[in-house]
Amino acid sequence: MPLRNLIEGHKNFLSGRFQQDKKLYEELVDKGQSPEVMIISCCDSRADPVIITEAEPGSVFSLRNVANLVPPYHPDGNQHSSSAALEFAVRHLKVNDIVIMGHAHCGGIKALYHGDFDNQDHVDFIEPWMSIANEARRNTLRKFDGESEGKILREMEKESIRVSLKNLRTFRWIKAAEQDGSLRLHGWHFEIESGTLYALDEKSGEFSPLV
Repeated sequence: MPLRNLIEGHKNFLSGRFQQDKKLYEELVDKGQSPEVMIISCCDSRADPVIITEAEPGSVFSLRNVANLVPPYHPDGNQHSSSAALEFAVRHLKVNDIVIMGHAHCGGIKALYHGDFDNQDHVDFIEPWMSIANEARRNTLRKFDGESEGKILREMEKESIRVSLKNLRTFRWIKAAEQDGSLRLHGWHFEIESGTLYALDEKSGEFSPLV
């Protein structure tokens, strides 16, 4: 989609959806945002959580990064975009739910599986970022050794969600909020070709259709 199509889409938004929701936007300005859900999803253009869930303006605090990863808690004075977004969502907005939404055919997970970073001259940031999912790679290869590449990649995508949920719980204020019942953590996996969202049952460790 060329840029001119986006501009045309914005024109349609101003005359259509914005007019329908104008009062809502005014309220969001006057009262500020108070989303109850945070969704951590991939930058992939095929997996936009707002489109997939038809979320209304102001209802979702959205964080998108490469491969929908959550790093472990590590306050060292450096710049941590994802951790800063988590802190704002949990400690200031006080969201009730955090969803990590992975997706099928994730390019970051595929590159991690193949170790493609070593063969690229222009990778300054992606390789250290994707190292967050090294545990998911190891776990998946150990469990699904000998399976097809497609099977391994789908399982690695799901395992990275499990790893990121574990990393979420290394943040003391997330762990405390989950323990007192004010915050719930969820793992979802979006199958692009069918449009289906699968939800993780952490007790069984399995994903099943959300609806």
